[in-house]
Amino acid sequence: MKNRVFIVFTQIMEYIIKYFQLTVCFAAVLIALSGIYRVESSQTAVVLRFGKIVGNSPEKQIKKPGLHFALPFFIDRVIKIPVHTVQEIEVTTHYKPQGSVVSPDIDKNGYVITGDKNIVLVKAKIKYQINDPVRYTLFISDVGKIIDGIISGELTRIAANSDVDSILTSGRARLSSDVMRNSQGLIDALKLGILISGVELTEITAPAETIRYFEEVRNASIYKATNYQRAQEYASTRILGAQGAANVLKQTAISVQAEKVSKARAEMAEFNGLYDQYTRNPQIIMFGTFRQRVGAVLKKAGKSVVLPSGTETPTLLLP
Repeated sequence: MKNRVFIVFTQIMEYIIKYFQLTVCFAAVLIALSGIYRVESSQTAVVLRFGKIVGNSPEKQIKKPGLHFALPFFIDRVIKIPVHTVQEIEVTTHYKPQGSVVSPDIDKNGYVITGDKNIVLVKAKIKYQINDPVRYTLFISDVGKIIDGIISGELTRIAANSDVDSILTSGRARLSSDVMRNSQGLIDALKLGILISGVELTEITAPAETIRYFEEVRNASIYKATNYQRAQEYASTRILGAQGAANVLKQTAISVQAEKVSKARAEMAEFNGLYDQYTRNPQIIMFGTFRQRVGAVLKKAGKSVVLPSGTETPTLLLP
């Protein structure tokens, strides 16, 4: 009886060992296959082995698109990084939705203080790409918070050196570009492996409590710009008209000058010719000139000649 029980027990243990071995082999195969992973064309991958990046150089650390093999998941951790994808985060640190409860603590309200001691609400959308997968992997769990902190800090600093009218109107684009440039400088200094491709200030507004006054300032700014444009157009029209009139006067003056100079030269030539004859025979020239002058006077006087009274009658030498 004891032998029979022993035989049965032995058979049961053999079955258990056999199926346990099969189970172990099957599990080993599954674990081995779990190390196969695929990297898409828009991605690269980095493998962490017990928390440390695998590879001695950046070329070996970065896995390019395609099929790759890693050790089981409890040893290696594969991090796929979308390097060709533009990612977005929204920064609302300095923004309080209109209508929400206002706290006496300005930090909780999310305002930024401008250089002329006004307050505005700012909401921004940040677009970025990953340009260094290895560096990015080290900060992957906190990258959103880090970017938020950097952008928020730059918004606060730059707004503190700007006036509120500029931020709300013409200086908005400059504020965006300055925040983007300075934030990228800080990111490069921290070596986060991130490239900011755009900073869009989706909303810049005054708090609801002061919105009416800011609207008045904005309307005044628009009115000023409109009138300035009209003045520029009027000035341009008047200047063109004045330039045209000046050109006409200039051309007229040039024409009159040419005419006067030509006439003067002709008279000068006539005088020089008469003077040359005078030096040769002064009496004849004087007599001829006298007759010419008297003839011109009598021609203007008409047919009647009035002689002065007296005993002596003057002699008239007519031409």
